[in-house]
Amino acid sequence: MIYSDLILNAKNWGQIICSWENNRLPHALLFHGPAGIGKEAHAIELAALLNCTNIQDKRACGNCSSCKKIISFQHECVKLILPLPRGKIASSNDSYMKAFKNEKALQEYLDMLKEKGSNPYAHLNVPGSNTILINSIREMKKNISMSMEKKQWKIILIFQAEKLCVPSPAAAHALLKILEEPPDQTIMILVSSKLDLIIDTIHSRCQKIYFPAISNTIIQSQLENMEQDPATASIITRISSGNISLSRQLIDSYPEIMKKLYIFLNSCFSRDPSIWEKNIDNSARLKNKDFSNLEQLFHFAILFFRDMLYYQNTNSIEDIAYKNQIEKIEKLCQSYPDADWHACIEHIENAQNYILRNGYLPLMIINLIIDIQGSIQGEYHEPFQLSDWVKV
Repeated sequence: MIYSDLILNAKNWGQIICSWENNRLPHALLFHGPAGIGKEAHAIELAALLNCTNIQDKRACGNCSSCKKIISFQHECVKLILPLPRGKIASSNDSYMKAFKNEKALQEYLDMLKEKGSNPYAHLNVPGSNTILINSIREMKKNISMSMEKKQWKIILIFQAEKLCVPSPAAAHALLKILEEPPDQTIMILVSSKLDLIIDTIHSRCQKIYFPAISNTIIQSQLENMEQDPATASIITRISSGNISLSRQLIDSYPEIMKKLYIFLNSCFSRDPSIWEKNIDNSARLKNKDFSNLEQLFHFAILFFRDMLYYQNTNSIEDIAYKNQIEKIEKLCQSYPDADWHACIEHIENAQNYILRNGYLPLMIINLIIDIQGSIQGEYHEPFQLSDWVKV
């Protein structure tokens, strides 16, 4: 195998191997499921297997020249596509390499690839990127037509595939024809944690394989093996929600992330504009550094409101994620008996989607706070309809 520490999904891998052995491997696969569970690593393992010269036990050997090229992302038959910034790109005909403004930016990207080669759960996220560039697709289409050794597979890996479609579907539309009719001995493996954002014409051209979250038992066991105390390991396990990549990040960043969550939640229960401003500033810094950091914050906030909803409905603490906040959860439920905690969750999810589609962040956060405060007070606002304003 390429990754000795990858938790291999035996069911999905068995299905893939069965198709491969019977020469019925689909030309387009879509690996989907929660974030941080090793979907990308499974795609890399399959890419390595297809061109491995010393296959062992139906898995890539990890040591042949082909496997070593895969690990370093330098294989001539394997193309990696993921979201990139616009950088110096001036037109859709420019090389995607112009996405990197300078040598430093390029080196940071190469360092990410190096880490991914050794860590199956490493997150590839280039700063300033929010979409897959049409330049990457066009360059891939040129390269894929080049002749290779007949025995070799050409493999296209598209990570964060939902960003083919948002905020613009231009890259998705450019991909459609070759996705439907790729050259012989070619396979495309799309990977996404947000299946709902992928357009139907991509769905229809791929065989979808679902990867479930990693069990809490496995994550907690790994954390304790890393010498985390059981109490902290339990909280990290629960708020990771099956995301093993996130659980590893939280080993070092848990205290800092909880401070950011406190700022977010404090604004939801405060009328003080200065506290709102802290939330806006905090959210903007997270988004500017890496949008996935803001998504994490929203995820942790959703878990808190989920705890509120669970306690409100069951009066039980059994499945509470933030067990260190039980007293606070009980007090808030008593203070706001008419609160619609489920609506609070929906408000956060909607705000996240608007921001992902380039909504103006300060306005989105202010609207989010107002909506959450209304739901906490048990208020109901009828959403606007187009028919309220114009005849349809």
